[in-house]
Amino acid sequence: MLLTRIWLHLPWGSSPAWRLNFFSAVMAALTTAVFAAFLLHRGYHLAVTLVAALSLIVAPLFWSQALITEVYSTAAFFAMLTLTLAWESPRSALRAFLGGLVWGLGLSVHPVLVFLAPLWFGVSRRGLMAWAGGVLVGLLPYALLPVMASGLQPWGDVRSLAGWWEFVTARLYWGYAFALPWAHVPQRLLAWAVLLVRQFTSAGVLLMLMGLRMAWQRQKSPVWRVGLAFGAASVYAIGYNTTDSLVYLVPYLMLPALWLADGLEDLITWVPWRRLRWWGLLLPLAVVIWQWGALDLHRDTAARSWWESTLVQAPVGAVLVTAVDGQTFALWYAQEVLGLRPDITVVDRDLWARPSYREFLGVHAEEPVSLEAFFEGRALIAVPPPK
Repeated sequence: MLLTRIWLHLPWGSSPAWRLNFFSAVMAALTTAVFAAFLLHRGYHLAVTLVAALSLIVAPLFWSQALITEVYSTAAFFAMLTLTLAWESPRSALRAFLGGLVWGLGLSVHPVLVFLAPLWFGVSRRGLMAWAGGVLVGLLPYALLPVMASGLQPWGDVRSLAGWWEFVTARLYWGYAFALPWAHVPQRLLAWAVLLVRQFTSAGVLLMLMGLRMAWQRQKSPVWRVGLAFGAASVYAIGYNTTDSLVYLVPYLMLPALWLADGLEDLITWVPWRRLRWWGLLLPLAVVIWQWGALDLHRDTAARSWWESTLVQAPVGAVLVTAVDGQTFALWYAQEVLGLRPDITVVDRDLWARPSYREFLGVHAEEPVSLEAFFEGRALIAVPPPK
């Protein structure tokens, strides 16, 4: 929130949405740049570095979050910095502090970075206090929420300690964690495997497996810590009971990209054809060709067309009840940022059950009241979900 507030004041872009979309793209590019620098610093060949970095940036899931206003590109940037600082166990208190600081800031962006904790298992006792101090300083943005919040917010009342704690611990979403019915687990596991293939191609996945094996033989400690981090994040994403839960893997995609680099490095050591390393560029090129329809969104105006149509058709003073986050956010943007149809009230159906949200809308009652009763006399319209 702090970063985007600063970014919004920069004098470029045609709209706030464009500026924030561009911010996501910049953070994705910085993530890739840090990843490439990490590989070069560790002695990877330039061609291998280019293949791995390009494979990361054009991975459809990673790319999709670089084009929209979301937190995952920024989370990926802090995750990559964390990996860089934690790869070799910090030998000085300063490095331990910086590592903890970066990880804490990443957790302030999105708590899904908690699964990077195994990267720090190698911190010495001497550096542990400095590392913990860095984490606490990095988490300070959470402490600023009551100061930054100007009154009630749709997601909760952070002015009270209880409301603040509910917000920072994402209490609203606890019911989704590890709640996927067991009957759906095989299908989700298959989706996870297919997702990896879609990001890096089948050949890329084979290189990852080869790279994992070789990296394990050379340097077991970092490999098992990285593997544990990716495994924990995967288990969480697989078990999270929403249709888009695999998006939580975006900050972790640099880990399979790292294994891909390991596999390609190993391949070029025993294949006596030096140009093979440059042929590896066919991997990201194949992804671009294969997934171009999903990567090219410059003509996608579906969200704008939808909210314009919805607002034009709505009667004066109508109450639009939404059941999908994308629709809620689109209408909020149209109203709060563009100033369209201030006579309309947008109500999120699922949030209505929360006392803080009802208070935000002006309902001073602990017990839920029906929408029909509260908005009596106004046209109540249920926004149909997208087809």
